[in-house]
Amino acid sequence: MFLVEEYVKASTIQYRDAADIIGEFAEEMSEMKGKCLDIGCGPGIVTKELILPNLSPEAKLVGMDISRPMIEYAKNMYHDEERLSFQLLDIETMDLPKDTFDQFNNVLSFYCLHWCQNFQKAFDNIYKLLRPGGKGLFVLLSWNDGFDVYKKLYANPRYRPYMQEPERFIPIFHECKDRRINLRKILETTGFEILHCSEREKSYIYKNSEIMKKHIMAINPFISRIPNSLKKEFEDEITREIVNMKIQLLNKDENGEQEYNILDRYQIFVTYIRKPVC
Repeated sequence: MFLVEEYVKASTIQYRDAADIIGEFAEEMSEMKGKCLDIGCGPGIVTKELILPNLSPEAKLVGMDISRPMIEYAKNMYHDEERLSFQLLDIETMDLPKDTFDQFNNVLSFYCLHWCQNFQKAFDNIYKLLRPGGKGLFVLLSWNDGFDVYKKLYANPRYRPYMQEPERFIPIFHECKDRRINLRKILETTGFEILHCSEREKSYIYKNSEIMKKHIMAINPFISRIPNSLKKEFEDEITREIVNMKIQLLNKDENGEQEYNILDRYQIFVTYIRKPVC
């Protein structure tokens, strides 16, 4: 997701859910000291406003992301914060730099890890990054029916040339029957001790379809490939298809005009783990 400004304006759901989980794990986070890592920090807003203030005052935080535009944005915005820095890193890399091994006391990630296709490699790398006894707190998407629209639009010959391998952009647990069980197996196979692992239903109400469209486009992996001549048609169609899958609630705006609020229901994982001391 490289549309930085669009993401900043349309990431209210991610911010809200991160705030909820950070509040729930406030005591655990207050005990996180030393060098901490935020994987998939994006533009750094959650990193700076939610994670850093809830860590121990003795902690220093590094935000890492695969997107260079996101990292550059975060560096420019928060360069004055002494306890905070940002670096480029692909958590799925097959060649994790050895000088990063055992470097972090704690690792956090909010709304990033579900994008990983090589999920086992991502957690193998997290295991290597953590020091023995280090802990990790992760929030990731497990299911949202809106992703089913990717395959439906891929079947349209007008969009197919620009939507190659749509399954690469659908969270790996989306079509899994026993999602939480499978996540636990991956964590245990990696070697982590599981302190908490839950799957929860969340919901969010969009005021109207235009607002929902902005959120859809901010994380859409295909929009940069779509030619300008087809872009508006694509945006309208993907929004219409997703809206039709959601619960629509008739309401009136501030002018008394009828509009439809859109209720989005989805599932997330909340996981708190520890790397064994020996």
